Amino acid sequence: MKTELLKDLVERIEKEKLNVFGIAVRQHGQLLDTHDIGVPKGRIQLYSASKTWTAMAIGIAEGEGRLTIDDRLADIFSGDLPEDTAEGFEKLRVRHLLQMGTGHAVCPTSRVREKLEAEGKDITQTNYGDYWFDAFCREPIVHEPDEGWYVYNNGATYMLSCIITKLTGLSLRDYLMPRVFEPLKIEDPHWDADSKGRSLGATGLHLNTEELSRGGQLLLNGGVWEGKQLIPEAYVHEMSEKHIDNSNGVNLDPEASAGYCFQMWRCTYPGAYRMDGFGAKYCIQLPDLDAVAAITSHETRHGYDILRAVWDTLVPKLSETI
Repeated sequence: MKTELLKDLVERIEKEKLNVFGIAVRQHGQLLDTHDIGVPKGRIQLYSASKTWTAMAIGIAEGEGRLTIDDRLADIFSGDLPEDTAEGFEKLRVRHLLQMGTGHAVCPTSRVREKLEAEGKDITQTNYGDYWFDAFCREPIVHEPDEGWYVYNNGATYMLSCIITKLTGLSLRDYLMPRVFEPLKIEDPHWDADSKGRSLGATGLHLNTEELSRGGQLLLNGGVWEGKQLIPEAYVHEMSEKHIDNSNGVNLDPEASAGYCFQMWRCTYPGAYRMDGFGAKYCIQLPDLDAVAAITSHETRHGYDILRAVWDTLVPKLSETI
């Protein structure tokens, strides 16, 4: 910690015993401060915060004329679908994957895990991503995709990764290397893949806290980095908008039900949205403050309390500089 900016936030984290590894805060395009609290200090698995980077790739591909987000999956994957593909699959469009509105009752990847465990297979030694494509295609569609029925769906994000590979011949990771990672000076990031080399998309990207914050800055900038438009501006704006009600009538924590964007979450703080990964891997964009806060943690019980600590302690200090 180089300044007083993070002092109150760190004290709150320590007082509440929140298992945070690191913090990086940017404002007005500049890295203001970083702080390492625990271990590890290097690159870590971002889990579902990986999803936002997958969505970036779709926007770039659309800007290159490779697809539109209203293209049908059945057309993109024509000839690749299993014979027992679910009825209604032909209604699915790229947009439905982005907003987690596929009409499934459950995430297809959870069924894969359950099946493999029932067969006595060691999940830690099994690349269950190999089963995700067919599992997604076969999963029953029980709601009309345009009804706005939300189910958090790792399979949907994996299919976005498969789309990039289908259209470009590159893994998602390799597609993003010259388009995002290299401009952001993120060198040789690792992204877990299935045995065919397709990045998992929904999970598996490894970055450190400060690198994560660069992705948030890119979004806050409307897709611009160092004067170059890396992601189409209109698409970045669409990424950050609420597209679907993610409460489904369930009494969830307010931070879990403020709305879902394109592979990102809306926050209770007005205008804010975030990347969000298991264990509270967050990258929060705060447009009204022209700021980004990236936080890496392994807090599996009280992750949303970290967000509340940001609203209570960091936001007031960032507000002073506006």
